[in-house]
Amino acid sequence: MGNNEACKTVLAADDSAVALALLSRLLNGAGYRVVTASDGIDAVQQAYRELPDLIILDITMPRMNGYQVCRLLKRDPAVSHIPVIILTGADSRGTEFWSLRTGADAFMFKSAESGELLVAVEKLLAQPFSGFGPVAGFLPAPASPLGPEEILSNVCALMDEELYASTIERIELKTIQQNLRDGVLTLNLGREVTGANQALCDMLGKDELDLLVRPCATALGEPAGTSILAAFEAALSGSEGVEQETEIRHRSGQMTHVAVSAVPLRDYLGATVGGVCLVHDITRRKEIETLVEQMRALDKAKNDLTHMIVHDLRTPLTSLITGLQTLEPSPCLVGVEHEILNISIAGGNTLLGMINDLLDVSKMEDGSMTLEISRVVIPELVEEAVRQVTGLAEEKQLTICAQIELEIAPLDADLDKLRRVVVNLIGNAIKFTPPAGTITISACLAPNERELVIRVCDTGEGIPREAFGRIFEKFGQVQTRRAGKTMSTGLGLTFCKLVVEAHGGRIWVESEPGQGST
Repeated sequence: MGNNEACKTVLAADDSAVALALLSRLLNGAGYRVVTASDGIDAVQQAYRELPDLIILDITMPRMNGYQVCRLLKRDPAVSHIPVIILTGADSRGTEFWSLRTGADAFMFKSAESGELLVAVEKLLAQPFSGFGPVAGFLPAPASPLGPEEILSNVCALMDEELYASTIERIELKTIQQNLRDGVLTLNLGREVTGANQALCDMLGKDELDLLVRPCATALGEPAGTSILAAFEAALSGSEGVEQETEIRHRSGQMTHVAVSAVPLRDYLGATVGGVCLVHDITRRKEIETLVEQMRALDKAKNDLTHMIVHDLRTPLTSLITGLQTLEPSPCLVGVEHEILNISIAGGNTLLGMINDLLDVSKMEDGSMTLEISRVVIPELVEEAVRQVTGLAEEKQLTICAQIELEIAPLDADLDKLRRVVVNLIGNAIKFTPPAGTITISACLAPNERELVIRVCDTGEGIPREAFGRIFEKFGQVQTRRAGKTMSTGLGLTFCKLVVEAHGGRIWVESEPGQGST
């Protein structure tokens, strides 16, 4: 400290005369005026009498320890601004934590170098004083130092106040814990029960006193005891968040499905002293899971039955169509008879197509259909698809235009399924395009040059925006603006969606009512 600075006063309190002498010599040598005290009450009186610039306290002193002195001074606005260093030789666990919790500005061991203490003193004295507001419920400082009885009375009042606050906090915590719907169990490192809330006691049909200070496995019984211990051990090993599913047995024998998770319980220094286990009743979840499994089983049985019926229909229907086709060139059929035969064959082919689509969709949904990958030339693919639907387009006097970029490289895909996709899309466009309309098929690379974009555009009535997602659903149907007309997409677009997605692609619709669809 510079000689031109005002002499600062330091109050040093220690019950050791040797320690006080050494501390006084060090501080005097640095230019500080030193006032000493040999016990806690003397330290408080000297603080009020001298109003020092800094206070150095030992922890263990007669009549009042350093913790109590610091807490008492820091609660009084008249002296709370004075910096406090707790300097102790007690190297016990938690001394630094509790020293700083009392309001001390710094903590040091007596074994530290003397230069370190002087640096800490200078640093605290250099800090600007910001002051403290008055503390509610605390009496203002008297004009003269407090007597021993008043000091002890204030310490007792402070301890009562803190005890009351601590008790209220414990009551609040207990109230919250007792009103939780989940069970809460606390264990110590000996795996003994140290606490259980009402929800857990209700699951067991026991009182908390029946569980306390008993080994976890014994208190909770099996299988819950083993599962909770496993969750506890996982938490202690650092695997927090691990959940164990088990059952808790009630005293009456009733079982409750629960999920158990645990976290370590640590003290104020971070050392693990036990664990907290949360026991969540999952009875409702188990019931829902059982219902879901039953619904899945029923759905599978329904799908298997549908698949069997549809599959068995295909063979006789194919035979029927084949028989009708053998009659088609017969010279015995003329006029209306020939027309009826053609209608029958067309209806049979439509029904057979629906059966094939349904079987293929079912296979793709359950993953039993595999893709037969080969090199696919896009212009040839589109040309073949157009050829298959040309007859349908001519019947409605529709024009089909193809706009294919010739430089498109061959694609690795399932040729048959991809061709059926394009045929379905063109057939769908033919179905919903009025006579003399136009259907345009185009294929080009996307701007990212990693995707091939195939478009089928029609000049039909269009699709409402709210139906864009529904048309790709199985058996999805869309009502158009024309009264009585349903845009039945059946299974065709569902098949298209599944095939495109199986190739890693995507399919969507762009449309405005009255302006056609793409």
